[in-house]
Amino acid sequence: MYTQAMRIKEWCGRAWARMRPGPEARKGAIWGAIAVALWIAVVGGYYLKSGFGLAVDLAFALVLAAVGVPLVMLAVWLILTILRKLPRWFTGLLVGVCMLVGLEFPPQLGIPFGAILLLTECILGAAIALLLVRRKIVTAMFLIAALASNLTIYWFLSSPGNDQDVLRIGQVSSPDPRPLAVPDPADVGQNPVLTTFYGAGSDLRRPEYGKSVAIKTKTIDASLFFKDFKGWKERLRRRYWGFGMDKLPLNGRVWYPQGDGPFPLVLIVHGNHNGADFSDPGYEYLGQLLASRGFILASIDENFLNGWIVGPEKEQAVRGWMLLEHLKLWREWNETAGNIFYHKVDVDNVALMGHSRGGEAVATAALFNTLAYYPEDANIRFDYHYPIKALVAIAPVDGQYKPAGAYRIIRDVNYFTIHGANDSDVSSFNGSRQFDHVEYTDGGNFFKAELYIYGANHGQFNTRWGRSDAGRLLGWFLNTKPLLDPEDQRRIAKTYISGFLEATLRGREEYRPMFRDYRRAREWLPKTYYISRYRDPSFQVVANFGEDPDLTTTTVAGGKIGADNLSIWKEDRIPYKRGDRGYNGVFLGWNRAADAPAPDYSLTLPEGFKPAPVLTLSIAVTDEKAPLPGKKEDDDKDKKKDEKTPETTDFGVELQTSDGSVELPLSQFGALLPPFKVRLTKFQFMDKYAYEKSSEPVFQTFELPLAAFHVDPSKLRTIRLKFDRTPMRVIILSQVGFENP
Repeated sequence: MYTQAMRIKEWCGRAWARMRPGPEARKGAIWGAIAVALWIAVVGGYYLKSGFGLAVDLAFALVLAAVGVPLVMLAVWLILTILRKLPRWFTGLLVGVCMLVGLEFPPQLGIPFGAILLLTECILGAAIALLLVRRKIVTAMFLIAALASNLTIYWFLSSPGNDQDVLRIGQVSSPDPRPLAVPDPADVGQNPVLTTFYGAGSDLRRPEYGKSVAIKTKTIDASLFFKDFKGWKERLRRRYWGFGMDKLPLNGRVWYPQGDGPFPLVLIVHGNHNGADFSDPGYEYLGQLLASRGFILASIDENFLNGWIVGPEKEQAVRGWMLLEHLKLWREWNETAGNIFYHKVDVDNVALMGHSRGGEAVATAALFNTLAYYPEDANIRFDYHYPIKALVAIAPVDGQYKPAGAYRIIRDVNYFTIHGANDSDVSSFNGSRQFDHVEYTDGGNFFKAELYIYGANHGQFNTRWGRSDAGRLLGWFLNTKPLLDPEDQRRIAKTYISGFLEATLRGREEYRPMFRDYRRAREWLPKTYYISRYRDPSFQVVANFGEDPDLTTTTVAGGKIGADNLSIWKEDRIPYKRGDRGYNGVFLGWNRAADAPAPDYSLTLPEGFKPAPVLTLSIAVTDEKAPLPGKKEDDDKDKKKDEKTPETTDFGVELQTSDGSVELPLSQFGALLPPFKVRLTKFQFMDKYAYEKSSEPVFQTFELPLAAFHVDPSKLRTIRLKFDRTPMRVIILSQVGFENP
């Protein structure tokens, strides 16, 4: 019986036969796939920058595509021949092209992107072929759709992203302190600026460090650091650079003031980047400024330690060691008659600066400067002990090198770190962990400070790196539209770095307040959001929440801690966007109904404790939502609500004495800002995969003079935080203590 179902099936069969791609469409799709492979190979070769020239890079990429895609195609063909289910060689071509795209990006991103690109171009190729043969209306529609898809892909890759998620903080009620009444440290100074270069004089890749170099230097043997770096990788790098790890050059470009001196000395070193795209010229903006203000700045060349076609393993420690070898040179020149720097270097006022891995290197150098041996191999001896006064870490990494497997503890040195919230390379504020690992043992006029900047990225601190923190290819997926203007970001760096060096190398104490509170420098800074933290040797710790797991004890012996009506009270690891800092803070969360008693947290000082005149709190706000008391966190509906315009946080600070108590709002002393949420990529799912979180807690220093409370320090007994002004929040306390003004 010929049923309705049979008629429908027959009609569908005839329709499919008419629509099924013929040989022309298949040929067009093949050419589309080949076009994608060719495009990816050309783009990959263009951005390879191996150092051998564009022609070599393009040829290498094309050969890789010409060999790699057919090999994958053959492998897939053989597999599918066994399975006998799918079109074999064409599917192999598609898979091969997808894998080629996967080589240019992380596979989790590259292969899906390659599949989308392939589908688009195969449809385009098939549509063109069919249009030439059949000239069908449906084919023309497919062609239009494929062209529109290509335009969409181009727009997506070339666009800077969007700024719809740019942070806009609600009304800030905190009064601003008076701006500093001193000259802007970013203003150009009175000294004419001279430049010169020093190096081995035989550099194959850097003419400025070649035969014409002004000051010829020795090479140094780092082979003991690289015992495992052997084979074809070592031979390839030796052939390219013209030297091996046993003859590393000491190269540097110098900006220095005209005059007799002596001038304070500052060395700056770049971080990891394409070794053939040289990084050391990227700090000229700092060199010109600092030299005009009477400092010598040398930008150190360590490009040969960077990733290139291959990179040397475990080079992080060598970056710091080389800085000490450069310092040795400068001390020799200062004592060598006839050298252009003879008696012009103030070798007792020295600062080291570094960016990215260079930011970790300066802390490593400060540690090695105090040691007799390399921690991992006593066959490498150290004998430096130079008077290094200050360190500057620009968007540094931390923990890529751990001496003897532990984080670096460095002592009795001034330390400043600066970082951008929109950094998509070093996405977590690693320098803040090193900040907490700078210790002061014998007083002294030291300080440590940090500045966190909304809208600043990783690369714009170096003029050669730019707005893309992930290289040219992966950088197509970064959301760069919310970034600060490059000159604005470098303006912040110039202001704070110059002010730090004035304060630490020249003893200009009038610049120190800008590190205690960024608002004192607000007239010099571009408009964005900042968070700053400060600490000096006068700090008396009451609680840092790392002495034991007991929530009720302070770090200083004999003190007590208590809390009432809090939704969250725990000591736990302080998180980064990815991972954590490796040490604890106390998490305090509240979600208070209007008629409920105010939650509070109190610290009672031990008997006989004599506080310094300023109460200091180190506080960070999290994006966690506190549950209502008595409810599970997951059941709290408010947890899923996201503030479109996040507000500042305020609470009361009550000081109890033997005579009574006085309470003032925290906002009287500063605005406790919300977390700086950022979108680093163009898709939210990419952010979660690459960075896990959109924000991280960053600590602000609040200085509350006891005089403002009209409290006699000798009578102070208890510090109570009363969470009665902001209905719901989760904060972290990192440290509570006292210090001198």
